[in-house]
Amino acid sequence: MKKFWITSVVIILISAILFSISLFYFIGVTKENEATVDQIAPTTVKTDNKNEKPTEATTKCPAEFMDGGIFSANYDKAYEYMMGMTTEQMVGQLIVGSCPVDETAETMMTRYALSGYYYDDDNFYYMSADEIKSAIDKYQSNASTPMIMAVEEEGGAVTTLSDLEAFPEYEFSSPRDVYVEGGLDAVKDNEASKAMMLKSVGINMNLSPVLDMAEDYTQIMYSRSLGGTVDETSKYASEVTTLSQSKGVSVALKHFPGYGTIPDSYESVVVDDREESVFVSTDYKPFEAGINAGAHCVLVSNVLHTALDDKCVASLSADIHKTLRDDLKFTGLIMTDNLNNADYSYYADNKSVYVQAVVAGNDLIMVDNIEDAYTDILDAVNDGTIDKTTLHRACLRVLAYKYTTGIMK
Repeated sequence: MKKFWITSVVIILISAILFSISLFYFIGVTKENEATVDQIAPTTVKTDNKNEKPTEATTKCPAEFMDGGIFSANYDKAYEYMMGMTTEQMVGQLIVGSCPVDETAETMMTRYALSGYYYDDDNFYYMSADEIKSAIDKYQSNASTPMIMAVEEEGGAVTTLSDLEAFPEYEFSSPRDVYVEGGLDAVKDNEASKAMMLKSVGINMNLSPVLDMAEDYTQIMYSRSLGGTVDETSKYASEVTTLSQSKGVSVALKHFPGYGTIPDSYESVVVDDREESVFVSTDYKPFEAGINAGAHCVLVSNVLHTALDDKCVASLSADIHKTLRDDLKFTGLIMTDNLNNADYSYYADNKSVYVQAVVAGNDLIMVDNIEDAYTDILDAVNDGTIDKTTLHRACLRVLAYKYTTGIMK
């Protein structure tokens, strides 16, 4: 009997020990699992804030788009923004349209997600400077993506704002007249005043300066060009670019590859038969100077330069855009001159002129007919005539430009 009780006590003690060991192990495993959950939880927390933006770009721009260009510091940010856009919105970022003078302006910019508007003086007749600023600010505040706001404020015969009653303190003569009277210092003073006036009402791009090398009053660009030597015009290009952009107004160097000495013409399409060597030694030089000074944009002409491309006007020519990119090393925005200035369909390689402009290598298409340009480009993207890489590269550069200049924050 005594042996039975001793055996029972031993069994009970062993059972108690085994139970204690099991309980200790269970508690340890549970705590380890809780610690693991605590480590995982922060990375799986979701937010209901759909508008929340990351503090820095988390989507890296693909290597194929990285060209080391003047806007490349913002390519990652631009690429991340672009990846959140629809194809339709990307197409809209390639179009700078003529701003309608009626109430449809706001409808057009939102419907087509336009990259920008360019204005004529018709847009601002009878408006004060404050009213002009309010109108432009309203467009910016309602834009899905902040916009380029552009004008032609060359001085002389080509002005948008300075001749309006809203700006009685400004009267800009042509660069040629100012240069004759006061040299480059007087021109720089003029350009500083232009930039301050434009910036004060919300304009962020001036479609200027004219860098064409006209020598005689019978030539198309005579009254609008500086009139100096190649070296003087190159210095002008560099100084104006630096000055204007330092004040927050981008330049668009024009009209690449150069009207030069082409006689004035009443033909809808101007033809230039000069040799390529003339462009290399003369016309390209001022553009190179402006590019080296950091010009944000180069505007390409609608002239047929037979020695450079005898099939396409410059704005539709892949060869001329290749020269601008590869030979002159321009990495900024390439913009067409207005594609509705004449009928350029003969020079569009059996495509819509708007589609050919994108295929040729333009980042921005300047048009009056916004709806047709948008529809043609979108259809061409959808059917593969314009490949997605071409669309993405142009849209990326436009967005990166906007981040670089502060148009987008």
